[in-house]
Amino acid sequence: MLGPGPTIEHCDGMDEDGEAMMSTRAEPGRTTDMSTDTPTDPSTDMPTDAPTDMPTDAPTDATAGAARGEPPLHIHRVRAADWASHRELRLAMLTADPDAFWADLDEARARTEQQWREEAAGPRVHLQARRGDEVVGGIALLPAGYTPQHPIPEDCAHIVSLWVRPEARGNGLSRPLFGALARLAIDLGRPDLRLDVDESNLAAQRLYERIGFEATGARDPREGRSTAWVEYAIRAERLLEN
Repeated sequence: MLGPGPTIEHCDGMDEDGEAMMSTRAEPGRTTDMSTDTPTDPSTDMPTDAPTDMPTDAPTDATAGAARGEPPLHIHRVRAADWASHRELRLAMLTADPDAFWADLDEARARTEQQWREEAAGPRVHLQARRGDEVVGGIALLPAGYTPQHPIPEDCAHIVSLWVRPEARGNGLSRPLFGALARLAIDLGRPDLRLDVDESNLAAQRLYERIGFEATGARDPREGRSTAWVEYAIRAERLLEN
């Protein structure tokens, strides 16, 4: 955990095929952003001229998808103009896996277009896995501290918001999402990647360890529960080896 008690979104849930859901915790009394329980900050070190669509070098289910007549998979970097698809994915996450999130579905539904545009614009960088115009999953990189009061080292970033639609799981979509995020982190000079998972979620921990994540030993008790968040770390370059 890079900084004491930050509001954070975790890579908590994994199905048996290794596709991910996220769960969140919110620090009581903190003002949060729209759908992820993380405070927003207009400042970010993201370059504004980065490409919108990103390569998918990692092995995917592209061959199987082509055999089914599906469009090829590509990773799309979300911009403010993508607010509608970003909103739809976030609402789908809260609808399909409400227990994996602390964000409130009704509150998210009530948010304005401007609020969604602001979230899509940063500071976290959202990536979508798309087949044609269909968004089948997403992940995000936060290249800054959760708040100005919780700075992180200049070479670090947080992995957040990893989720794949239930009907798309089991096809290896998490791998190209991780790969695109790793390339982005390297481009930003932030290759030290961190995520958190509930200590009771042994299946997710085993998956992360197979990918190459290592437990840092950091442990943060969950408010109102008997478990704690445990931190995992990996170098972005390692993710590109998978």
